Amino acid sequence: MERNDFIETRDEVIANLSTLHSYLCDKFGEEYKEWALDKLKRGHNLVIDIIAETVCFGPSRFVGYLQNTKEKHEKNHGDGTLTDAKIMSFYQKVEDARLDAVFQKEISKYGISTTSKKYWIPKGMSIEGILNKVSSNLNIFMNTKYDKYWHLQMHLPEGKGGLEIDPVKMLLEKVPIISTGEWDDTQCYNFKNIENGSIVLLRKGSQAIALCQIISNNFMDEKLTEKYENLNFRKVKVLDWVKNYAQPRPSLFTQGTFKSCSKATEQYQYIDGWMKSLQSKTFFNKCSRLLKTKHNIILQGAPGTGKTYNTAAIALSVIGVTDINLNDHDIVMKKYDELIGKQIFFTTFHQSLDYEDFVEGLKPQVQKDDKDNAVGVTYVSEDGIFKKACQAVKASDNNDILNCIDKYIESIKGVSNKKEIPTLSGRSSLYVWWNEGNTTISSRSTLSARAADDDYTPSPLNIEKIKLQAIGEGVENNWQQYAQAFIDAVKEEYKQTEDKPVVLIIDEINRGNVSKIFGELITLIEADKRDSGEHAIKVLLPYSKTWFTVPSNLYIIGTMNTTDRSTGTLDYALRRRFAFVTLESQENIIQEYYCKIDNEELKTKACSLFENIKKFIESPKHLHDDMNIEDLMVGHSYFMAADEQSLSDKIEYEVVPLINEYINDGILDVSSEEKKDAFNAWCNLTAYQDANIIEEDEI
Repeated sequence: MERNDFIETRDEVIANLSTLHSYLCDKFGEEYKEWALDKLKRGHNLVIDIIAETVCFGPSRFVGYLQNTKEKHEKNHGDGTLTDAKIMSFYQKVEDARLDAVFQKEISKYGISTTSKKYWIPKGMSIEGILNKVSSNLNIFMNTKYDKYWHLQMHLPEGKGGLEIDPVKMLLEKVPIISTGEWDDTQCYNFKNIENGSIVLLRKGSQAIALCQIISNNFMDEKLTEKYENLNFRKVKVLDWVKNYAQPRPSLFTQGTFKSCSKATEQYQYIDGWMKSLQSKTFFNKCSRLLKTKHNIILQGAPGTGKTYNTAAIALSVIGVTDINLNDHDIVMKKYDELIGKQIFFTTFHQSLDYEDFVEGLKPQVQKDDKDNAVGVTYVSEDGIFKKACQAVKASDNNDILNCIDKYIESIKGVSNKKEIPTLSGRSSLYVWWNEGNTTISSRSTLSARAADDDYTPSPLNIEKIKLQAIGEGVENNWQQYAQAFIDAVKEEYKQTEDKPVVLIIDEINRGNVSKIFGELITLIEADKRDSGEHAIKVLLPYSKTWFTVPSNLYIIGTMNTTDRSTGTLDYALRRRFAFVTLESQENIIQEYYCKIDNEELKTKACSLFENIKKFIESPKHLHDDMNIEDLMVGHSYFMAADEQSLSDKIEYEVVPLINEYINDGILDVSSEEKKDAFNAWCNLTAYQDANIIEEDEI
């Protein structure tokens, strides 16, 4: 007999994992323990989840049925394909040697081992997120500059049995240990005496495995020597795994125990690029973490500091995109373009924008008959971008929802099979049915005065337009609200209501009239006022007359230009609901840019101008007390150009006019003569020489 008592929520999966792991405790007896271990060993697809800060495993076939037990499973273990179809609503399948190492380590406590597996991990959680629960050492390092890196081959020295250390398992230790071995005194000496904090790439043969940082001085330990058969140990912190930053070519690293990498080598460039990628990843992770807790952030800074540029990568980070390098802007934008209008929405605030554009408003619609002929004009409620973004949180995959609509239509074939569905306001309901062959769905209010007439259809809904509305590519222009009620009924019928993260990017957020744009929703965007918050609030929207709440899975990223004087009028209610991340102008980004295009001469000129302009702006002689250099320093993007003429054009036609505005607005106090001399020097790509500024800087 086929089982059909499937799980419907992730909590029910976690309950089954808890049951299975409870069998491993002595209180249930040896029979239950051996049974649970056998299921873990023999299962092909294991579900992973975090229970009380502990990583737990369970076969998908066991955890996929409701309130499963040893007795229920032995009586009927069900169909693994069917349980996987349920589990995929909350988990995603992966294969990874690191997860194998964690699992092997877990079951080795009971004296068993097994082959590699496939794993279901929670949606929205990366493999690194799982590993973070195993080892506290899986951190991202940042803000470090090195002239030298190291790379170490991990194996046993000759004469010690010829067995290789498994580097993946080794690095999953609570405090990973590395060593060069004992057969080369020179190499051991170098290893023992390199600075604490140095970056080391660990490899197996010529293939990179992980990037680490040394966190201890050299030491010796008999137990470790017995375990690894190595000497001269150093403790390390795992910074990242090679899976996240692929080696550019095979055999990049030479055979040998311990090698240094100087700036001139390809090995150095690879490790240095990886380190810079991690620094960017750290910033994106920080913003993503802030968004997960606060739900709303604003990137603020002077022009050219990369506010809008970085929003794409941050958006991808918070919605859980982990299969691309977030430091590669071209790749980021390609993925961003795929998700725009689905999980990412973008708008720019300006002074004429209002509530009707942002949330919802009445818009004229041409009413048409079944033959698509215009028969009049009506005013209907039309969703703005904020409401569309909120609705996208619960929107299903296009193919899934379209298939579900077709299935639902088949289920209401004929008036005798009509169904009653709630309206959006919840104050009444509709009858819906489909007469085979029609291009419309019949509908009418249950409150209709002609309810006794079964075939009465005052509100026919065009099927193709319903489908377009369901996937966000159009609307049923005659009966939009009824069409949405129908779509919601389909989602509820087939459980197509799983939330997914959605990001709304608001560029130049300080340029709009916040009170006029957000209206009553300024309260609802607070984390605890959202639909699953501690103090969730619903409001009745003024035009559609529907109840509305902001979903917890909607994340808002705003950008704000700190040099704009209008920032002083930014609504305090808005300020309180956002976390602020300041992006500063960074010289090292300019240096990296010119290293990539291999133009050392232009790099020298650009960096010299950057430093000179920064000194000019932050000089106490010029800068007022109420402004900071972080607010005003011209962004690094203005100093990045393909050639000297392009750099000259940027300085003359972009940087100089911007600083001139600072002076005209009274932000900088600069005399006419001094302004003229400074601007002439910069336009000629030379530093402005002012003895007073130089002396003040030296003091």
